[in-house]
Amino acid sequence: MGTLRMLQRANQTIAAHCADNTLLIPNGLFDFEDAQPVIAQRGASIFRKFIRKDMLGVEFFTNAACLAYVVRGQETFYDFDGGATCVSAGDMLMIPRHHHMISDFTNADGPLEAWLFFFDDPVIDDFLKATSAVSTQHATCMPSLFAGTPCLKAYVAALPQVYVGLDAPYALVKAKLLELLLLLDLHDDQNQLRRFLLNTDRTKGRRNIKQLMRRYADRRLTVADYARLSGRSLSSFQRDFKRAFGIAPGAWLRDVKLAKGRELVEISTLSISEVAYEIGYADTSHFIKDFRRAFGETPKQMRLKLA
Repeated sequence: MGTLRMLQRANQTIAAHCADNTLLIPNGLFDFEDAQPVIAQRGASIFRKFIRKDMLGVEFFTNAACLAYVVRGQETFYDFDGGATCVSAGDMLMIPRHHHMISDFTNADGPLEAWLFFFDDPVIDDFLKATSAVSTQHATCMPSLFAGTPCLKAYVAALPQVYVGLDAPYALVKAKLLELLLLLDLHDDQNQLRRFLLNTDRTKGRRNIKQLMRRYADRRLTVADYARLSGRSLSSFQRDFKRAFGIAPGAWLRDVKLAKGRELVEISTLSISEVAYEIGYADTSHFIKDFRRAFGETPKQMRLKLA
């Protein structure tokens, strides 16, 4: 990510965006008024999130290992296997790279304030070297809940005073994140943090586009998001994608969505509008138009023929 001075922030909330989209983090967080970047360079970053209203069903996908620390309020995170993790004030959740979750916040007792720390590969590598961590069979790549420590509270309290508005170079961002991990490690008697980071998905460089799309095609991400996940610029991704699939990525994603939509029309009891939403269409009429163009009949006509 470029310098903070060059970032143009939109007047939009996370909740409004995620009503129809999956949020790719940390990349997408720069676009919202309720997520403030404190320091950020090259994928290593620290954000402060401040949510005043209920924020339910926020679907997000991580592109970097993330530590979410709740200062006040309570946020619940749901995995797609049905598991739920409630993170209360003073607790933190480590979320692995390339992980898909949903979060809920209800403003019953006031706003939510949380800090999000994103670690790139060099930060993780330096931490593992400094702690002489070695791989074990008990390493985990699932979200892990950690109890907060007094040093973490003090570390976070100092961040706004020192870094807000500061165009910090990458070396400083890296050093600050490494400091955080080393502080947490001092209080981590069970070595949860080391086990987690040892098994973090840290795919380096450009990823295989066919493998990437087979794994993540059902996420409601934009073409630009897939480009970031692949380690490419948007133009390079579009060129390499067309070489791999013989079709532009936007058209390919639409065809995948419609194939899933047809399956739901044929075998599910969902309404047509529910099918449209399930496959990522915000506008039901747009879904019906694309469906008819692809299959020669509307979803309703197809369902009536099968009745």
